[in-house]
Amino acid sequence: MTTNVLEYLDASAAKYPDKPAFCDERETITFALLRSMTRRAGSYLAARVPPRSPVAVFMDKTPSCVAAFFAAVRAGCFYVPLDTAMPPARIRLIFDTLRPAFVLCDGKNAAAAREAAEGVPCADFRDALAADEDDGALSAIAAAHIDADLLYVLFTSGSTGVPKGVTISHRSVIDWADWLARTFSMDESFVFGNQAPFVFDNSTLDIYSTLKNAATCWLIPKKCFSFHKTMLRFLDGHGINTIFFVPSALIAIANSGILERAQPASLKRVYFCGEVMPNRQLNQWRRALPDAEFCNMYGPTEITDVCAYYVVDRDFDDDEPLPIGYPCRNTRILLLGEDDRPVPPGETGELCVLGTCLSMGYYNNPDQTARAFTRNPLNTAFDERMYRTGDLAYINDRGELMFRGRRDFQIKHRGCYRIELGEIETALLATPSVQNGCCLFDEARDEIVCVYTGAEDDTALAAALRERLPSYMLPDRYERLDRLPMTVNDKIDRVALKKQFIPA
Repeated sequence: MTTNVLEYLDASAAKYPDKPAFCDERETITFALLRSMTRRAGSYLAARVPPRSPVAVFMDKTPSCVAAFFAAVRAGCFYVPLDTAMPPARIRLIFDTLRPAFVLCDGKNAAAAREAAEGVPCADFRDALAADEDDGALSAIAAAHIDADLLYVLFTSGSTGVPKGVTISHRSVIDWADWLARTFSMDESFVFGNQAPFVFDNSTLDIYSTLKNAATCWLIPKKCFSFHKTMLRFLDGHGINTIFFVPSALIAIANSGILERAQPASLKRVYFCGEVMPNRQLNQWRRALPDAEFCNMYGPTEITDVCAYYVVDRDFDDDEPLPIGYPCRNTRILLLGEDDRPVPPGETGELCVLGTCLSMGYYNNPDQTARAFTRNPLNTAFDERMYRTGDLAYINDRGELMFRGRRDFQIKHRGCYRIELGEIETALLATPSVQNGCCLFDEARDEIVCVYTGAEDDTALAAALRERLPSYMLPDRYERLDRLPMTVNDKIDRVALKKQFIPA
């Protein structure tokens, strides 16, 4: 029985000591080296902080940053990735909630880390690596560990303006990594191309599948996402056969037209999660890679990345929505109506999740934890925890879960029409000359605002949408941009768009 993710690392290092584990253009760390780095730096931390303490990692996205994560874990602590481009004010908000026991940084970000730490002990990771291994201390820490101990905390946006720290245990990640390995037959031949920032939960697939299966993970440089020919060369040049991207990244590559001229020969598996993936661009990928496996995954940060998945097994028209499929193993999904009762197939309900995948709650935030993680209303016999995602879904006639949209994206328009903005967005993204876009609702003016990139003018776009939508669902206003604002996780930044186009 695996209870600590470091058991994956130790096993992979014993079997494939010289195999590259995590790589970028400047650094390659083998499994043996990774194990050694975590033991040396873990010994350094163990002498300075007690087990189960939060260790903030303020480093650029590099293989050494991954080693710093696991050094914290080796010390019996949990790690908290921080974005080095994050404004100092946001870091202070995070630290107010987190109260870290220690901060690990790299040389480039040492000054900023120490300023943000404000009295919290802080060290350059290279100095931690200079420590000797303390086998006795590490063995004692490992013996006291249980799988319910926290592994990491990821901070996400909070509705009150204060970031929320999502807590994830070893048990949840072990369950997730084991499900991935079994479902997709993962082994040491997998070579992952990592897109997701380490502050984003999508990165857990790349990191922990590499660790468990003795695979290799390449950290794809940012420039590849702006120059798509460079991206394809990078994928093939490093033999990358598996990617797990946010849809925005896949959409941008498809929209560039590069897939019609060149295909990444090494790529065998394309997984995606984080936003709705439009079938128009997915079909371009499927035509370019007819033998590849495509999988749509769904899940919020609060449930260890993914709780539902759909391996794309049939053809879809460009304007069809893509299923989110079925619950992952050891996961239960309920669709509950306004009365907290299950809705029948075909009807929309809030998607609620139960299982080992659930977060332990929000760090140092019991009030928001109590609102989001509630007792299952269908179980009156004992306290069964459930996470309310705030997402709406229904079951189609094939028995597949279909994402409908966010509860807060459901609007009441013109006094009587209940509309899902996601349905309008599906039609928008199926329009051939629209590259990307989303819809907002200006409640004060009762207007649907369509914001998009692409060559369409307003008149032509409105005419195209009239062929797909009833008149009451058509946008009232169109705003064309050369580029959509994106969050650090490469999702459309709807908050920024609302500030720009919907007056307060």
